Amino acid sequence: MENNNYREKTYTILELNTEIKQVLWDSFPELIWVRGEITGFDKQKGSKNIFFQLQEKNPDKDQIISKITATIFNSDIKRILQKFKQGSDVELRDGLEVRVLCRIDVYPPWGEYKVVIKDIDPEFTLGKLAQTRAMIIKNLKERGLLDKNRQLVLSLVPQCIGLITQKGKEGYTDFISGLKKSRIYFKIRFYNASVQGEKVESEICEALDYFNQQQNVDAVVIVRGGGSKTDLSWFDNKKIAEKIAFMQTPVITGIGHRTDFTITDMVAFSFQQTPSIAATFFIERINEFLDGIDSLSIEIAHNSQNFTKLELQNLIEIKKQINRESTLFLERDKKELEENRKNLLFYYKEFFKNIRETIKQYSLRIDSSDPINIIRLGFSVSKVSGKTIKSIKEIKTGQNMVTTVSDGEIKSIINQ
Repeated sequence: MENNNYREKTYTILELNTEIKQVLWDSFPELIWVRGEITGFDKQKGSKNIFFQLQEKNPDKDQIISKITATIFNSDIKRILQKFKQGSDVELRDGLEVRVLCRIDVYPPWGEYKVVIKDIDPEFTLGKLAQTRAMIIKNLKERGLLDKNRQLVLSLVPQCIGLITQKGKEGYTDFISGLKKSRIYFKIRFYNASVQGEKVESEICEALDYFNQQQNVDAVVIVRGGGSKTDLSWFDNKKIAEKIAFMQTPVITGIGHRTDFTITDMVAFSFQQTPSIAATFFIERINEFLDGIDSLSIEIAHNSQNFTKLELQNLIEIKKQINRESTLFLERDKKELEENRKNLLFYYKEFFKNIRETIKQYSLRIDSSDPINIIRLGFSVSKVSGKTIKSIKEIKTGQNMVTTVSDGEIKSIINQ
């Protein structure tokens, strides 16, 4: 029996891939618009032809659900890149969502299915960036994170500063040089981190985590100098904003543009336009404190002089008052003493007068009781052995008795 399988069409790999290419071209005879997020582009910059990928993510889980290889050939690179930058003010890079005009193609030798980009819509990307930015800001605001770091208290003398930037770059140099010019001592704790490119998010977040665990750091500053204005979009980052919001230390930014305001700036304790101005912020903070000390010293000296002068005046017034009141008191007491003296003198006069009168009365009574005076009135006093005879029963016959009369004594013997 003849095997008919060998009579059927059998494709070689190249023929198959070529056939698939033709099918795709027949299905998509014209250029089509495709949207997706760029990845792997940055590593290809400067290449003759740029090969990268467009991917689609689940918006809820931030997971890749589909991807496709993309190519920009050398003949189109310059035109597409210039158009994109002029139209969006952003350089084409990884992480951007773009809308591109392309044709579907297959490279038969490899069997690779891809899109070849012929044009780009910068307004789409600009809109997506604005939309993403607005969504992040809304989310941070609803969670109360936009001003959370600003609720912290910055030291009056912030001399220990945690510096986050890329060493050797313009931002690092400008900030350090600005501090040195002040001749104020600053202690810098440096953490090297990318300030542009796809590593910005991870390295800035790591640096913030590091300083959030450090003691005695007065403030953390994130600076970025020079570079492209379009690189600022790296700082419109939700994770960086969340890290700053939950920092226990005030965060100062000086990302390097005078007109643009990133989400990182929005959540920071203080936003400064450039690294140099950020350095000036710390210098002025300390100078304000020192000026305040000087003003306070002058005020204290002035108030002390006024207080001393006022108290001296009060003492003079008190002295005058004491003198006046003392004079009045002495005058009042002098009068009172004089009155008391007169009263006492009157009292003593009356007292001695009464004493004299009393003595006189007692004298009269004594005189009236004196036997001599009684005798002078015609009475006599008889005594036996010196004892006055008051009763006849007190004498005996034969005793000698002396009788006293007013002009002498009569001696007699008692017979019966």
